[in-house]
Amino acid sequence: MITRFSKALCAAALAALSLTGCGAGETYPMASPEGLDRIKELIRTNVDTSKNKIYQVSWHEDRGDRKLENILTEVEAYYTDTENNDYRIAFTLTDGRFVTDGPKKSDRQYNSYECSTPLDLEAINLEYLKKICEQAEAMVKADEQGEKLTLRSAGMFRFRVWPVLLREADRWNRSEEFREESKQLEVDFEFNFVDENESPEYQGRSIVTNYYTVAFTANAAGEVSLDE
Repeated sequence: MITRFSKALCAAALAALSLTGCGAGETYPMASPEGLDRIKELIRTNVDTSKNKIYQVSWHEDRGDRKLENILTEVEAYYTDTENNDYRIAFTLTDGRFVTDGPKKSDRQYNSYECSTPLDLEAINLEYLKKICEQAEAMVKADEQGEKLTLRSAGMFRFRVWPVLLREADRWNRSEEFREESKQLEVDFEFNFVDENESPEYQGRSIVTNYYTVAFTANAAGEVSLDE
């Protein structure tokens, strides 16, 4: 079940996904109402949904020295415009504020604007996150290996409605089943766990902590499974 074993440098850590370490500026937990509101605000302010269809939104915790502190650090959105051009825009926590250098346009056209179903940003809400987080932690705790682990942080959440590829537009027009499939929400996320019985290692002023990353998937109903 444990999909990856890693080591990270961290000065402190927390056990609840709704909490985070202290910090100046926009320091939000990975799964908190303030963090979710900020994620949606960033996207809505920078992506015109009357002319673009967003199909994927993801956010990540700090992947550097503050790994395992459950700090929302990067937000990404992918979208397609009316001319079938594809874009990615990213927001990174820099000096206490989320900043972006604007959208990056793909060199090639992959997705059909007309056929694709946009991701509903309201699907990203605290009630849904609470539901899938509780299931995921319970799944790990129910495992013989996982019962000794403590949830430390969320590494990533990704909400996605797969866009219809341009080459599949004819199939989309012919098949009602395919049209329904293309509307389905998919959610992927990762949790980082630590074994409290393992002693941290000290390297100078840093603490090296062993952590275990477990990946999950969930559907629109909030049913969770391990991502093998």
